[in-house]
Amino acid sequence: MSTIIYTIQTGDTIYSIAKMYGSTVNAIIDVNNITNPDFIFPGSIILIPVDEEDIESPPGSIIYTVQPGDTLYIISLLFGVSIQSILELNNIMDPSLIYPGMKIVMPKDAVNPFQPVEPGLIKYTVLPGDTIYEIAKRFGTTIQSILKANPGMEPSELIPGREITITIPENAVAIYKGNPLKKMVALTFDATYGDNQTNTLLQILRENNIKATFFLTGIWLINYPHLVRAIAAEGHEIGNHSYTHPHMPQLPLPQVINQIMRTDALIKNISGLSPYLFRPPYGEYNQAVLNTLASLGYISIMWTIDSLDWKNPGVDKIISRIVENIEPGAIVLMHQSAPQTAEALPEIIANLKEKGYSFGTVTQVMDI
Repeated sequence: MSTIIYTIQTGDTIYSIAKMYGSTVNAIIDVNNITNPDFIFPGSIILIPVDEEDIESPPGSIIYTVQPGDTLYIISLLFGVSIQSILELNNIMDPSLIYPGMKIVMPKDAVNPFQPVEPGLIKYTVLPGDTIYEIAKRFGTTIQSILKANPGMEPSELIPGREITITIPENAVAIYKGNPLKKMVALTFDATYGDNQTNTLLQILRENNIKATFFLTGIWLINYPHLVRAIAAEGHEIGNHSYTHPHMPQLPLPQVINQIMRTDALIKNISGLSPYLFRPPYGEYNQAVLNTLASLGYISIMWTIDSLDWKNPGVDKIISRIVENIEPGAIVLMHQSAPQTAEALPEIIANLKEKGYSFGTVTQVMDI
């Protein structure tokens, strides 16, 4: 049985898709966890199971439908395989001649980035010092729901580095601040365009023994995979910042899902990390977007203090805006491409340390 990754078109029905590919309605419903087959949207990505004899491909293959804007390089990052392996398997002589709608067979070691997820579940890696109670408070859930999602887990035997499952409440909220009782601050950096200050920022954070959170867009991940790996190697947290940095509330929900899933795949395949934090571009969201993100295993993170560094207001103004408005549990918004941020950062850190603040990732600052 092979799997076709297909983007729903206007006028499609589950029946017409099944007939087109020689699959069955029930098979498509089952593999995609579809609750209402009449409720599908153009732009949604679904998986279509097909018999090998119905399509020319090796047994068990993943067959990807090229999307507008795709290149073989992007596809290789999405599926975690080399460009050369795609070229050889598909007998493609000229990599520039791929086109939207073209079917490409993925190598056997490809990881399917569009696999349906169980709604409302986060895959979380236990941190040193974590307790079930602290994790439940951090994610706005209950101890009982965590234990139910992890059968056989002993609450007293949490091992750092172990991956556990956490359920997210149905009515999602955006988080603007961490624990107000904890004199800790989270420095966050949004990365959309340009590598600019990234290496300098990493050096400053390293010299001060600080772990920060970087929210990365898909276009930045594609352009700077070496910097993504550097961020991960330094032990910083990586969050999802959408694929193309759109205004999320203006998108149909299937496109919201596409933005998240493509970026999620890039983060996992490039950094090896599994993200569960999302920062909405421009800080824009509505309840439908929040709930959709929660269903994909994401928590939406805003900020307590906006440095406005993207306006280039001057180093002193960036520093004063953060230092004068600091409060326990603050999440600080900065941008890795803003030219004055790297110059301001050492003094920001020094001033906050003088005020008695420690630093952590967003996840750590959310802790109780």
